[in-house]
Amino acid sequence: MQQYYRGERRVTLIATGCVIGLLLIIFLSRAIKVVSPGFVGIRVLFGKVVEPTLKEGLHFVNPLASVIRVDTRTQAYTMSGMAREGRVRGDDAISALTKEGLRVKLDLTIWYRVDPEKAGEIYRTIGMAFEDKIVRPGVRTVIRDITSRFTTEDIYAEKRPQVTAAIQGVAKEMLEDRGMICEKVLVRNVALPEKVRDAIDLKLAAEQDALKMEFVLRKAEKQAEVKVVEAKGIAQAQRIINRTLTVKYLQHEAIEAYKALAGSPNTTFIIMPTSPEGAGIPLIIGK
Repeated sequence: MQQYYRGERRVTLIATGCVIGLLLIIFLSRAIKVVSPGFVGIRVLFGKVVEPTLKEGLHFVNPLASVIRVDTRTQAYTMSGMAREGRVRGDDAISALTKEGLRVKLDLTIWYRVDPEKAGEIYRTIGMAFEDKIVRPGVRTVIRDITSRFTTEDIYAEKRPQVTAAIQGVAKEMLEDRGMICEKVLVRNVALPEKVRDAIDLKLAAEQDALKMEFVLRKAEKQAEVKVVEAKGIAQAQRIINRTLTVKYLQHEAIEAYKALAGSPNTTFIIMPTSPEGAGIPLIIGK
């Protein structure tokens, strides 16, 4: 009988140990949390967000608290008129009015990420659907506001970098106010009505032709200026020669030329001119 009680007690101790071990495992699984790289953990205890947020790595937390993991890596949100390209299927391009009242459609991608320090505030005030609540409607509103400040031609061609920079600047402020960081805005395509696009293309082509013609005219003017300078130089050189040219100098040059002719193998003899100035045409008798 005593042996029976001992066996029963042993079973009870084993069962108790198993229960305690199981509770310990559950406790540790609830108390130990691992946050993956590129994420932060938001602790929620009794319906309240507990600050600060948990960085990546191993953490010991209150077993009664739940941990919400938030991705803080760069996200790309695209709104495009091409099917299967953006977050929303179908034509999701942003339709906006320009300064002169014409409607354009823009394809856009925004690179953004959640500020790790403000993840708890985002979860408390917005929730996890911040893309649908903040990013998408906010950026679309910013684009429509900025587009209305520029002409169609500016957006389509000349000032697209300025338009993109203006959109990025306002979007950055808007997202920072809600705990997110705007890294870059990419205006990927601008779609215009066909007639408007053709008119702008013709205008741009005409402007390019005008610039080309202006370049040709400037080149011709420069060439004419060079010729004038050359002519002035020749005229000045001739004036200097005329002032310094004398009979004795001409006689000296003629004698040097005759010497060269006399040394030619085809020359028999030379009769020098007898004019007083030493000028005239020499008589050369060949073999």
